[in-house]
Amino acid sequence: QDGKRPNSVKIKLLADGKEVSGKTLTLTKANSWTGSFTDLDEYKDGKKIEYTIKEDSVGKGYVSVITGSMKEGYKVTNTREPEKIKVEGKKTWNDKNNQDGKRPEEITINLLKNGTKIDSKVVKKSDDWKWKFEGLDKYENGQEITYTISEEAVEGYSTEINGYDVKNSYTPEKTSIQVTKAWEDGNNQDGKRPNSVKIKLLADGKEVSGKTL
Repeated sequence: QDGKRPNSVKIKLLADGKEVSGKTLTLTKANSWTGSFTDLDEYKDGKKIEYTIKEDSVGKGYVSVITGSMKEGYKVTNTREPEKIKVEGKKTWNDKNNQDGKRPEEITINLLKNGTKIDSKVVKKSDDWKWKFEGLDKYENGQEITYTISEEAVEGYSTEINGYDVKNSYTPEKTSIQVTKAWEDGNNQDGKRPNSVKIKLLADGKEVSGKTL
């Protein structure tokens, strides 16, 4: 799955626990990962020799387990757990601290594997607007998998994705107020009308700084 399997492995022969010089098998896919040691002495100093095998380290995260016996033959099993990764990200809101009250209670983040959606998570404020997809295979068919994310559309907000992080922006709604001054002074009959007046803006009863006509 991860494409880490070697093209060949070497199996060495041991006689009574000691490596036998010149007795090495090279196993490959071409020979179906199978081989034999032949023409071996059966006895030494009048005692029957106990033959065993060992495998040169395969590396790349593989663990070798040897089973069997001289009589039935030996089997070498190489085991490797596929590499796993996680994808995690966070949400940033750019909406002036939810000024207009438009921010949703939750969002949906999709996980894509090589462009195809494979999982989704509903994310809320209680999650601190963070998400995590764990236990993901790093490789498939020997090729590294590309993971990306997308977000279900958030009404009124634009979406910007940077890696596995998402930024949603909302432009607060604007309004305007027209002010017209009316004079009821006999068309300035007494010449008391000032040359100018100042009008200040109040929001919910409080003066708005910098808003003066």
